[in-house]
Amino acid sequence: MNALVIAELRRIAARRAVRLAVLLVAIGIAAGGVIAFATTSSLPQATYEQRVRVADAKREAQLANMKTCLASHGVEVGQDYPRAVAQACIPQHLAKAHDPRFQRFQLAGVLKGSGGVLAILGLALGATLLGAEFASRGMTTLLTYEPRRLRVFGAKVTAGLIAVAAFAFVSLVALALALLPAMLAHGAPLSSSDPSFATIAGVIGRGTLLVTLITGIGMAIATVGRGTAAALGAGFAYLVVLENILGSFLASFRPWLLLGNIIVFVSGQDGGGDVSGRSVLGAGIFLTLVTAGLLAIAATSFRQRDIA
Repeated sequence: MNALVIAELRRIAARRAVRLAVLLVAIGIAAGGVIAFATTSSLPQATYEQRVRVADAKREAQLANMKTCLASHGVEVGQDYPRAVAQACIPQHLAKAHDPRFQRFQLAGVLKGSGGVLAILGLALGATLLGAEFASRGMTTLLTYEPRRLRVFGAKVTAGLIAVAAFAFVSLVALALALLPAMLAHGAPLSSSDPSFATIAGVIGRGTLLVTLITGIGMAIATVGRGTAAALGAGFAYLVVLENILGSFLASFRPWLLLGNIIVFVSGQDGGGDVSGRSVLGAGIFLTLVTAGLLAIAATSFRQRDIA
């Protein structure tokens, strides 16, 4: 088994799709670091506090003018009013103090979003790592060397999950390091609401696990569908179309949908994303069970169906 896993890891490293994915992610990380540094700037805390006081005064004046304007039209705050009155009285934007500094919660937010993007990439990589083997008939050739199908399937899944997990972890850590210059040079003073380094480490850990699980789902669907296109089509159709429809019309069903559990797991908050009744731990367990179940179905299909 070890020899098969090592051989699969070498094959994965040689895949053009994998190398392209690594290149694109590396470019995205570098661009993200440059953009974060270029779009933020340092600001003394005293200057920011002065901006807050000025903005608060402007906002109070805006609200006072709005109440006066509504009263002149015979309307009180909270009542329905015509569109013309709204355009005349309601300010489009309330004054707000601009803070150009890089906040630590922004780092956590970028890492959470990047984990979701990497999960989509993991689905595609998982699909192609196994799906392409059927299209190129490489699977048939391998089975003439190692006819024990479950052993082959286990080696391919193990190698794929290890490779993608390492790729996701390194990518998220590299992204955090790329954003570090902006945080060190342009960072705002820490507040009690800012995430700690332990929280950020948790974001990276959950993102890595999510990418790994979604990759396993992609590998499972590709095995059952015998191709990359089948896995990608089924995966995106389910997540984008079916789950959105079910989640929109059956809110109580969201805790049992993949997308709902992904949102809770990535957010790190129990009931996050309006998915009530689902904890972060529960979401992680649910996603793990779904991935394990799909891989078990795929292994059964791989063992019983004709490959040639």
